[in-house]
Amino acid sequence: MGQHDRLLRMKPDEFDARLSQIETDWKMILDASRGAEIGHKRAIQTFFDQYSRAVYRYLLGAVRDPDAADELFQEFALRISKGSFRNADQSRGRFRAYLKSALINLVIEYRRKVSKKPGSIQIEPSEFKNPAAELEAEFTRTWRNELLSRTWQQLEEVDRRKGRSYYVVLKFQTEHPQLTSTAAAEQLNVRMQGKRPAFTAAGMRKTLQRARDKFAEMLLDEVSKSLQDPRLDELENELVELELDPYCRSALRRRRGE
Repeated sequence: MGQHDRLLRMKPDEFDARLSQIETDWKMILDASRGAEIGHKRAIQTFFDQYSRAVYRYLLGAVRDPDAADELFQEFALRISKGSFRNADQSRGRFRAYLKSALINLVIEYRRKVSKKPGSIQIEPSEFKNPAAELEAEFTRTWRNELLSRTWQQLEEVDRRKGRSYYVVLKFQTEHPQLTSTAAAEQLNVRMQGKRPAFTAAGMRKTLQRARDKFAEMLLDEVSKSLQDPRLDELENELVELELDPYCRSALRRRRGE
């Protein structure tokens, strides 16, 4: 099995286990870093709580080797613990750009080292034609997918707390977009038999609309957090750049009071 196939076949629990282990190692490194002020350590901890999954997923996708991704994650964590991000500006999306640049440079350094090692796994020459553009596109995909993943998790959590069905209905519709409301209600009722009252076609449409609205609002909040309380025009620019604006157009208009 090739490295790329191995990456694609990595199970979620394997991914979580690897990430948990390297995060644990990183926290030990941070705790042992003498001389760093308490505020700096807390800032780093907050950063990793928010972005470690996106960073690791990006590295994993870029190098296509879990062991190498582990090592690069540790190197990245070490650089942060030494203050390499101390001067990063988190306003107006600049922090994401700074993070993107740092990770791309780290991956390019890794590829250059690998290409010079005798007997190492060779990287396809095509990958070096425009590595920055390729890696930038990979970063944008990873960042976008991480924001969407967080939003799905939050929607599911809200359903559990409040006894709603927004997550179930929206997820089902996303997986079966071709179904009519009647057919979707019938199939979902079979799947959810005994777990909740049966859906009607009208109820399905109403719940789906509410679920879309809730998802869009949550996604806007998630993107906003990554931009450090942006103005609406900055939020809109970020949504466009990440190709998330189709999910949020109506919600953004509501926030504008339109």
